Amino acid sequence: MELVTLELQKLGKKTGLQNELIDAEIVQEALTVARSLPIAHSYLWLGDLEPLFRKVEAESGQQSVELLARYLLLVFLDDSEWRPLCKVPDSIIKEMRQERERIHEEVTSSEHGHYYPFADAFYKDFSLLRGKSMPVYTGIVDTHGALWRHPLKFGAFSQRIRFVGHLLRMPIGNKYYFQHHTHTSLLRRFNQEGWLKTYKLVADLLRVNLDHKGFCGASWFYDPQLDKVSPRLAYLANDPLKYGAERFHLGTDNSGSALAKSKTRNELFDKGEYVPQSYMLVWHRKPMIRWRDSAFSGQER
Repeated sequence: MELVTLELQKLGKKTGLQNELIDAEIVQEALTVARSLPIAHSYLWLGDLEPLFRKVEAESGQQSVELLARYLLLVFLDDSEWRPLCKVPDSIIKEMRQERERIHEEVTSSEHGHYYPFADAFYKDFSLLRGKSMPVYTGIVDTHGALWRHPLKFGAFSQRIRFVGHLLRMPIGNKYYFQHHTHTSLLRRFNQEGWLKTYKLVADLLRVNLDHKGFCGASWFYDPQLDKVSPRLAYLANDPLKYGAERFHLGTDNSGSALAKSKTRNELFDKGEYVPQSYMLVWHRKPMIRWRDSAFSGQER
C-alpha cells in the first residue's frame, strides 16, 4: 500500500494532479478490477471500473479520478498485462511498442483532462494496453467487432441484398470484424499515406486471424458527397472501394464531426447544399489481403 501511495504522489507531482484524497485500498481495488475485466465488448466498456471511477470522482474530485486513470495506464504499460485474444503479427507488435512509448509520454506530460477516464483518449489507450484493441497507425481496431445491422432496415433494396451477402460469408453472422476507430492522439497521421498503412496493418491481422471476416468502420468521411464537398478527403472511401470494399448508407450523421473543422462544409450546410451522411465501409478479408500483397509486394510481411 505504501508503494502505491508513493507512486501516486510521484505521478501527481509530475502531472500537477491532486491525489491527497485517494485511498490506497481504492487504488488496489481498481487494479484488481482492471485486471479481471474480460476482453469483450467494445473499447468503451469499462465494466465494474466505471462505478469505481464514479465513486472516486464524487468523493475526491475530477483531478483525483484522472490521476487514478493515469496510474492504471502506467501499470498496464507492462507487457505482462497485454492479453490479446487474437493472433498478433510482428508488424502489430512493432506498432504496439511505439504506442506504449506514446502513451507513457502522454500519461506523464499531457494536460489535465486528457486522460479523464470517461474521455476518448483513456478509453482507447486502456483498450490498447489490455489487448482488447490493436494499434493500426491512425487509430485502433476492436478485435471482435460486429457490423451494425442498420443496412438491413435502411436504404435501397439492393443495399439490403448486398449486406445480407456479407452476413452469409463464413463464419455466418455480423461479428468477427476488425472495427476501426480514429484516435485523437494520432490525428497527425490522418492523411492518405497514414490510411494506407492502417489498411496494411489490418490486412496483416487478417492474414493470421482466419476466424475474422474483414475490416469495417462507420463515419461521415465515407460519404460519397465528399467527392464534391471535400475532394481532398475522398481517398478515405475511394482507395478501399477501388480494391473490393463496399459501403452502406446508415442515415444522417448527427455527430457534428463533419462540421467541426471545415469552413467549406459549414457554409454548404448553412445553404442547405450539404447534410452529412454516415456510411459503413466493409472490406472482406480476401480482397483486402489481395490488395495488401499487391500494394506492398517485396516488403516483409
